[in-house]
Amino acid sequence: PLREGDFVHVYDFVGTVEQIGLRSTRIRTLDRTVITIPNGDLANQRIESYTARDRIRLACTIGLVYETTATQVQTVVTELERILRDHPKIWPDSVVVWFKAFADSALEIEVMAWFQTSDWNEFQGIRQGVLLSFMQAIEQAGTSIAFPTRTIHVVGNSQPERLAMPQVVD
Repeated sequence: PLREGDFVHVYDFVGTVEQIGLRSTRIRTLDRTVITIPNGDLANQRIESYTARDRIRLACTIGLVYETTATQVQTVVTELERILRDHPKIWPDSVVVWFKAFADSALEIEVMAWFQTSDWNEFQGIRQGVLLSFMQAIEQAGTSIAFPTRTIHVVGNSQPERLAMPQVVD
């Protein structure tokens, strides 16, 4: 299920397979430690190989401020989808850009797309470029990205009420 050089997820860690021996397999973790797993134990484990994938998924939720109008939301959704579909590495069969929810502090837009690369470093560069393009599109639509906020409305009399103090009786 794995080969030397594969980037894998086994148990609760991820790392690169460094050596497969007759009795055990050595995996170098992201923290640069080495995990040695007996092959008998490894045979009974779920192994996820990132090396075998043919594309990498971008999945994110973008929150717009509540002052954003419906027209601006539609403009942003349309532009984000255009940015993705115009990208040379996009997998065109599954691009998702939808107005998702009226959340606590933002109007949420769901974004999901696959990029045709299996190289994590290349994907990070693609993701950065796409997210920066998203920011520009949001700015050009005349709105902005939300951050967590909470508005509290206090309703009451203009005169403070006196609290009755309990009487202490001897």
